[in-house]
Amino acid sequence: MRSKIYRFAGFELRPAESELRNGNSCLRLQEKPLLLLTALLDQPQTLVTREQLRRRMWDSRTYVDYEQGINVAVKKVRDALGDSAENPRFIETVAKKGYRMIPPVEFIAAAGEETQEALSTSAAAPVLPAPSAHPPRVLAGWGLAVLAFALATALGVRFFHARGERRRPEPVSSLAVLPLRNLSPDPGQDYFADGITEELITDLAQSLPLRVISRTSVMRYKGTSEPVARIAGDLGVQVIIEGAVARSGDRVTVTVQLIDAAKDRHLWARQFDRKVEDILSVEGELSEEIATQIGVALDSDRRAKLSNSRPVAPKVYELCLLGRYFWNKRTPAGLAKSIEYFQQAIQYDPNYAPAYAGLANSYEILPMYDSVGLDENFAKARGAAQRAVELDETLADAHSAIALVALNYWRTESKEAEREFNRSLALNPNDANAHHWFAYYLVFSGDLDRAVAEMERARQLDPLSAITNADEGHLLYVAGRNDEAIIRLRQAIELAPDLGQPHATLSWIELAEGHSSDALAEARRGLELDSNNPRTIAEAGYVFARTGRAADARKLLMHLNGLVSRDASSPIYPAVILIGLGERSRAIDVLEEAGKTRYGGLQGIVQWPVFDQLKNDPRYQRLMRDWRP
Repeated sequence: MRSKIYRFAGFELRPAESELRNGNSCLRLQEKPLLLLTALLDQPQTLVTREQLRRRMWDSRTYVDYEQGINVAVKKVRDALGDSAENPRFIETVAKKGYRMIPPVEFIAAAGEETQEALSTSAAAPVLPAPSAHPPRVLAGWGLAVLAFALATALGVRFFHARGERRRPEPVSSLAVLPLRNLSPDPGQDYFADGITEELITDLAQSLPLRVISRTSVMRYKGTSEPVARIAGDLGVQVIIEGAVARSGDRVTVTVQLIDAAKDRHLWARQFDRKVEDILSVEGELSEEIATQIGVALDSDRRAKLSNSRPVAPKVYELCLLGRYFWNKRTPAGLAKSIEYFQQAIQYDPNYAPAYAGLANSYEILPMYDSVGLDENFAKARGAAQRAVELDETLADAHSAIALVALNYWRTESKEAEREFNRSLALNPNDANAHHWFAYYLVFSGDLDRAVAEMERARQLDPLSAITNADEGHLLYVAGRNDEAIIRLRQAIELAPDLGQPHATLSWIELAEGHSSDALAEARRGLELDSNNPRTIAEAGYVFARTGRAADARKLLMHLNGLVSRDASSPIYPAVILIGLGERSRAIDVLEEAGKTRYGGLQGIVQWPVFDQLKNDPRYQRLMRDWRP
């Protein structure tokens, strides 16, 4: 211990003098905090167990309260470093196991000669200002070079000199990109870090022949302190990518590291410093390097696209990130904001294809969250998506947008839906949304088994998506697999307690199994949580009708009829309640009128076994025969 001097993040520890220095300040450490700090510095970025610390700090013949002694020593070291257990920059607590020194460390000979060991950083670290008792994440006014080092230090990134041959990478079949941390001076840049995260996920999903977890699931871990191994277990992946983004003026620094989740071992790290306008090239370089590190090859077409990506104006890129940020909120207000931002991006650059794709995505899902005109919004979505494809035929999002619109015009456009889904999934096999929507194409085609399998694939890519779990539960119910359906629906409720849809589907399962009171309770809960969703209204209305609440069912029927008259709901939903009320002839009247329109939504009939009650009626048989494409 006395032959070494340690340097880390602007600090210098001289064990021989028991001194911890930072700039012109010097603090003498007591024996036990000094022993603990040197034990952690000897194994930076590695778990040091409490038992290892006990052996380092006390003789085996010493009888003390080791647990309390370690806790006191850790607190004193943290106080000396200006660190905290809640937001650690230096000493990370690994629950019930021990501690880990976060930043990289330089070992220096006592005589002043620096040694070039594997744990040294690849470049001399700038001396940082002394931390305050409550340090901000990044001090305003820092230069980009200091920001870059702060990124590496905050993440505990280890940079290695190349030594000998590269270790042969082990086969990898799945990975997840955790939300990149915003270390910019401006905390309002969260949307920028989130946007870079989503862009990186999309790029890897389209570039790598393995399973890449979708944004919806990984964003649940934003700001989390959960161990990497636990996160990987929840998501079912082998490799985790984590990192941070720092933006200063027109420059952006992105730092990422690759972690073997099972072994909690850092495999690789890289830092990029670019102008904002060159950020697309950074994403391409990242994809290529990550592919190399995990031992897979990029598709040749994808490699060519990455290498030929054109610079994007910072203003346009930022507007698109804002558009996607609000799109992900999935609220009427959020979607309205996203449309506004994508439209502004198009005004700045009428030839930027991703802006049109984002606009199409916003228009096509707006009717799912707000009572707006279906035809009008689908027409806008189709126009934007087609323009995106004209500008860039390889945009998977644009193809899936066209497919989803065509899916809603099943009678005349089912072939186009099939073609566009296939193209979208060929471009991005990891697009959970495309798999999700394609499952409904298969349902409408009468291939229920494949539809369930496709929805399961969507869930594997987005395991923490409440909507995907709920829709898989619904399809399992349609397939008569109620026990499996209940598992998925309960999982959806656990993930999103404020989501009404899974309660509505559970109410139908309870009703089918003869549990009327439970069915009624679930229907009411679904309606309470999701009172403006036509599907939830229809399902609750049917349960009300079948459990003796005809008056309540008719109120919901009137509400649905009003939505249909404004082109804000599919006409099949009122028919669901009418069947529950026993008015089957009126239900067929409604369906016949719906079949005359271009957008009828009659394909959705196969999602509800309740329509089997009409199958012996000649009018219904003729309707189904004439309507199918």
